[in-house]
Amino acid sequence: MKKLSEFYSVVKKSTNSKSIEEIIWVILGQGINVILSLIIVKIISQMGPNDYGVYALILTAAALLGLIYGSFQQGFIRYYYDYKYERKEEIFVNLFLKFLSISVIILLFFVLIFSFFAGSFLNGYSIIFLLIAGLMVITTKVSELFNSWFNILRKRKINTILFSCEKGLIIIFFVLLLFNNSLTLGNVILFIFISTSLFIIIKLFTFKKFIPNEKPLEKTQVNVLQKNMRKRIWIYATPFLIWAAAGWLQLNGEKWIINGILTIKEVGIYAIMMAIVNALVVIPSNIINEFATPIIFQNYADLGVLENIKRGYIYIKIITLLVFVLTVISTIITYYFAENLITIISSKEYIKYWYLLPLLTFGTGLFYTGQTQTILGMALDKPKKYLFPKLLIGGLAVILNLIFIKIFGLNGVAYTILLIGFIYVIHITIVNRNIDDSFNKQVN
Repeated sequence: MKKLSEFYSVVKKSTNSKSIEEIIWVILGQGINVILSLIIVKIISQMGPNDYGVYALILTAAALLGLIYGSFQQGFIRYYYDYKYERKEEIFVNLFLKFLSISVIILLFFVLIFSFFAGSFLNGYSIIFLLIAGLMVITTKVSELFNSWFNILRKRKINTILFSCEKGLIIIFFVLLLFNNSLTLGNVILFIFISTSLFIIIKLFTFKKFIPNEKPLEKTQVNVLQKNMRKRIWIYATPFLIWAAAGWLQLNGEKWIINGILTIKEVGIYAIMMAIVNALVVIPSNIINEFATPIIFQNYADLGVLENIKRGYIYIKIITLLVFVLTVISTIITYYFAENLITIISSKEYIKYWYLLPLLTFGTGLFYTGQTQTILGMALDKPKKYLFPKLLIGGLAVILNLIFIKIFGLNGVAYTILLIGFIYVIHITIVNRNIDDSFNKQVN
């Protein structure tokens, strides 16, 4: 009864008019994002399983870059409210923009070098194709970074409008290509690059409008402050960079293993099923986390205020439960409607392994349930506590996929994802219990 009373108290405090409006925009944004993402997949899948498989492999590069960017973004998210309270918000945001500018220049250099060298020995792929693919990867991830910032700033309405318009423009381009019989892999990549580039400019100007102009400081003072900020973010982000490698192996390495052991067609079929899992589990889970994370970090900004810490902890429990319930509901849906779902978002060319969809859904959902729980360690500045679980499942994912895919074919991927999901959620639960016990001993 006491826990129920605490839960009700937290919900009551959080349901003011502003919070209700934010919740509405988050739900609306989630719905629009899922629908537009599935429309994009539906159109692109008309290229056929082989070309869609190549597209899925290109996206693994985007996923790796997203994980690397995400490592540093975690630091910016974690400390934004700390510096906001200290009236150093503008200096902190300018540090992010410097980081973004420098990283993009470095990435452009690597893309250019890679395109020239790889284009000479990759049959069927020109230097221009590789260059545009690399540029698409960069712009896609940079655009997503701004989406995260609008969530940090709790500008849910603006975020929903901007990413909806961005995906809407991509769909318009794809429809035109489809009607003109020009829906090729090269054109798909080109128009994604054009659309995301345009919206990066729009998002950048919009983002700057929300950052207040603070009292100007001397350049020397700013440099000292940003040096300390960089050091703080680097220390916080270091474990996430290690996670990035392990996370990529777990969530994207299997596509390359499928391509190596089976065929590119199987990669395309698997990618379509994971697009459904993404729409039903990953996108909603990420949005739940993105909505709750700034609120939770606000409560953990001062670790000396135990009432706020307690409230933040209850929030973590609530969103973890929400992600698990979402997982169960999504698994039930895919169990009964797998073939229909695959056909709706692609075609009958992709339904050969429909029976794997519920397993992929439940295993992925378990992983994201565990991932949601890691907010506790991040809020308490203890991300290193999750280093071993991340490395463990990253390594296990590769080993199990190599073994299971060789023995069971594409079924082996589903078995791996299911097993990894169970291991991860149990391990993170144990780690969180230790973190919570250690924190309670310090404050008592």
